[in-house]
Amino acid sequence: MTGVLDDPRWLLALPLVPLVVVLGLRGQGARAAVWLRAVAVALVVLALAGPRVGLPGSGVDVAFLVDASDSVGPEGHQAALDWVEAAVAARGDDDRAALALFGRDARLEHPLRSDPPPPAPSVVVDGSASDLAAAARLGQGLLGGERRRRAVLLTDGRPTAGDLDAVAAQLAEAGVTLDVVPLPGAGAADLLVEEVSAPNRVREGEAYTLDALLANTGGAAAQAVVVTTADGEEVDRRSVTLPPGRTTVTLDAEAGEPGTVRYEVTLQAADSGQVENDVGRAAVQVAGPPNVLVLEGIAEAGRELGGALEAGGVGVERRAVGDGGLPPLDQLLDHDGIVLVDVPASALGEAGMTTLATYVREAGRGLVAVGGERSFGPGGYQGTPLEDVLPVFAQVTDPTRRPTVAEALVVDTSGSMAACHCADEGAFGGPVPESSGVVKTDIAKEAIVRAVDALQSQDVVGVLAFNERHDWVVPLQALPDHAVVDEALARIHPDGGTSIAPAVRAAIEGLRDTDARLRHIVLFTDGFDPNETGLVEVADEARDEGMTLSVIATGEGPMGTLEEMAEAGGGRFYPGRDLLSIPDIIALEVEFAARPLINEGRFFPIVAGAGPATDGLDASPPLAGYVATSAKPTARTLLTIGDERDPLLATWRAGLGAATAWTSDATARWSAEWVTWERYAAFWAAVVKDTFPARGDAAFALQATTTAEGVRVALTALQAPPEGAEATATVTSPDGETEQVRLDRVALDRFEAVVAASGEGVYAVTARLTRSERDAGPGERSAPGATPGDGSAPFIDTVTTIRSYPQEYAVADADPQTLARAASATGGRVEPDPATAFDAEGLAAGAASTQLWPLLAALALLLAVADVGLRRLRLERADLARAVALVTRRPVRV
Repeated sequence: MTGVLDDPRWLLALPLVPLVVVLGLRGQGARAAVWLRAVAVALVVLALAGPRVGLPGSGVDVAFLVDASDSVGPEGHQAALDWVEAAVAARGDDDRAALALFGRDARLEHPLRSDPPPPAPSVVVDGSASDLAAAARLGQGLLGGERRRRAVLLTDGRPTAGDLDAVAAQLAEAGVTLDVVPLPGAGAADLLVEEVSAPNRVREGEAYTLDALLANTGGAAAQAVVVTTADGEEVDRRSVTLPPGRTTVTLDAEAGEPGTVRYEVTLQAADSGQVENDVGRAAVQVAGPPNVLVLEGIAEAGRELGGALEAGGVGVERRAVGDGGLPPLDQLLDHDGIVLVDVPASALGEAGMTTLATYVREAGRGLVAVGGERSFGPGGYQGTPLEDVLPVFAQVTDPTRRPTVAEALVVDTSGSMAACHCADEGAFGGPVPESSGVVKTDIAKEAIVRAVDALQSQDVVGVLAFNERHDWVVPLQALPDHAVVDEALARIHPDGGTSIAPAVRAAIEGLRDTDARLRHIVLFTDGFDPNETGLVEVADEARDEGMTLSVIATGEGPMGTLEEMAEAGGGRFYPGRDLLSIPDIIALEVEFAARPLINEGRFFPIVAGAGPATDGLDASPPLAGYVATSAKPTARTLLTIGDERDPLLATWRAGLGAATAWTSDATARWSAEWVTWERYAAFWAAVVKDTFPARGDAAFALQATTTAEGVRVALTALQAPPEGAEATATVTSPDGETEQVRLDRVALDRFEAVVAASGEGVYAVTARLTRSERDAGPGERSAPGATPGDGSAPFIDTVTTIRSYPQEYAVADADPQTLARAASATGGRVEPDPATAFDAEGLAAGAASTQLWPLLAALALLLAVADVGLRRLRLERADLARAVALVTRRPVRV
């Protein structure tokens, strides 16, 4: 039995007990009452401390964890349920059972019950993987800690995800025993494409072979048709006889134009039991001259730049980001570098920016970000994976360059703001009923908090709420505390009509007396104002006062009028069709107002560092504008611009690759005189080529293939590298996760490793060979002209491989060692009889927590009553004699 106190600080009050005794004994009362009072006080103090004791619980709790992955199959699944039913039938009266199913995920069928229903699960799990670790974790959570506990794992023993050993250690520490019951597995005969292998990289005109490894797990030969496509076009079809075991089908091919050829081998057979594994894929990269992918934020924004690069000897593929978004990583690897031309962060998305970072850091490729009105700070790069990989911060970090700001947030709180975003379409393209979605006023409140957070202590901010009237719910003041803002927002409720112009005019009046260098108004409204006249005029008034006005709409109301209003006010207009993005938009708008980032005028670049693009650059035409940024501490700034010497051209090495930022644009708006400059093509070719990785070294061959065990990486050298050479590989999974492993030297000229890879999709593998640990760190890239084979620089290369289907559907044997190891770690059993599932022998006793304060409080109350009685009732000897006589009914002589 163990005991704990919920709040032991109350024990500090125990010195009151002797004080009660001392004060009581000084009086005339009975001594017994004093001691009763002291004990009562002590009991009250102990009750307030919240004592609890753990008492062993009766009975056994068992969580049955049933493998419902596809590899188990219907027969194995039914065998598991029959086992559970037999075990539950043998339970005792005090025993309880829980049931959960698992595959890629784990889901609860029912919690612990003393009367569990027959096992007929209704929950559905993703059967494309077997995560035994997730199931065991769920079992621990189901069992609590009050009784003896056992988890029973019923599985075919083919884990494809999770770390069961680690979870078993957690179960052992928690006192939970894990039993394992092996299941027979699917067992049905199947025909499948086990592996498709081809060289990862070839040269134009080179002959190579594509090998498809087919498997027949049955006991008899089967007929099948094998169809092979290249980039979606059929290139081969043949009928084959597949005997039991494995058969290799070979296709001869010849490398064509540079790029990646994606092969797909499909098995068509009536005897195939699992359709998911009837397809295999492989990719072959045909090496060609250096080339880049130019991604445009606006169509044709990279036309002049693309032409200059082609003139400089760089192959160019150009596309707008909106045309299908960012290509997947394996397609990006067709290019030596990527050039972003005025691309906002929102066009790439979080996943796209993460892919770009992987492309540079892990795959060792180049990235050039070209400015414009939708790039860097104005493009929302701040705090994103894209900013992390670039050599500049998207904001001006020098606090002395930041002007003081007075910000008036004018927020519509009319009755129409109580509705969700549902005028024409919701955030996902369909009509949204009034009873669903997010209330626009709630979005406004969150946006206000975000906007205030974007300001600094020297700034002034106020919140003016309006319907047909207006009120400063947060009067203009120095940056207020969160509590002040929260209290004000709690008073905002949507109600009444809409009158925009008087509210904006009140904001102008409020800002007029502030001495901030920048005075800015942000209007957030749905625009449903019955009197639209005067909106543009009031925006003109703000502009005349030296203020700017930006408008954030909700995608409804008179959008055209609101846009004209923002234009007249010298600010920005946001249509706000995605309501959930409005807090981000308002916070970003406040940042823009506080830090003017776009600088327009006539600026001559200044050479600040040496590099391929600046060597011999004595003079250049002026630029008409740029986006202000701040160079990162380890970046190399090659060109500066403006009075503040802001970075114009900056570069650095990021991981295994390189990234460069050009903060002006590449169009006629800011670079009109550069486009016609005679060195324009040579300049840009030098900028982009400087980010390219070193070309592959013919002295080494990197090969990555997908097998049932995972991704096998092999690095082979024509000549044995020196003793002490070390090879590592970074494997990037389809979801962007990376894992770095050391390659084992299996021969003098060969390094190998296998990396676990259970998910379907493309894996990028970057291998790096160095002479020893004394070589430069992972950020080093081969210098131009260096030869990796001679030891002067590390070898770096990237290839891709494809897992055609989840590992769940691959041919693989059960792993009884893993199951036995997990059971042994917890003191559990392997393949126990179902009748023993609820046996208590060998199980750690649980502890049911019992609160003692009710008992202590009751005792204190009784003692308090006794104390009062002793103090109020004074019994004499005669009183005692009368009481005895009353009981014995004898006369009393007084």
